[in-house]
Amino acid sequence: MDRRRALRNIGLTTGFVVASPALLSLLQSCTAEQASWIPEFFTPEEGMVLTNIVDIIIPKTDTPSASEVNVPQFIDKYIVEVEFEEDQKRYKKRMAGLVNQLKSKYSQDIADITPEQYEEIVAENLKVSGDKRADLNKRISIEGNEISMDNAENEEQDNEALAFGMINDLRWTTINAFKNSQKIGEEVLAYDPVPGVYNGCASLEELTQGRVWSL
Repeated sequence: MDRRRALRNIGLTTGFVVASPALLSLLQSCTAEQASWIPEFFTPEEGMVLTNIVDIIIPKTDTPSASEVNVPQFIDKYIVEVEFEEDQKRYKKRMAGLVNQLKSKYSQDIADITPEQYEEIVAENLKVSGDKRADLNKRISIEGNEISMDNAENEEQDNEALAFGMINDLRWTTINAFKNSQKIGEEVLAYDPVPGVYNGCASLEELTQGRVWSL
């Protein structure tokens, strides 16, 4: 099995990640400074949107934000090195829909969109009702094929559905990449690369002050 397929099989969008050495190596290779980062897969404009979205999903509190541990760089590199061509096309189309929706809703200049506006659009897409979610999922994919954005009459609805798909894709990817980053694993989560005696009866609060294990 080739490297791309092996990594893809333990992907980051399922809500569960196997922290394999190969995947962690890819994650730890993303160390570019945000100010000088040039995306490999996304355009610079899309990279700006990606950075803002992941920082709404995981903002800076008493722990770093997603962008501070290079989650945008990792997602961009993961798509380039791991995703198959058909999935890369899906990411391109969904990100284009998200960018179009942001521009039509707030500003044609992405740099002018505020954190509050990003927070609004993330909340809108993560908190949709069951009926609305079903409708958006139906419009994202028709008979297994991604919807077309060529028809101007349907463009607004298409952008809404594609933005919904992109933000929901990013939700799990961001969380999993964040949890598996070196800084979070070693400095925020409970980290013990050489564990001692197993104690199945002790509480998490007693063992790690309530922090989950990073390994």
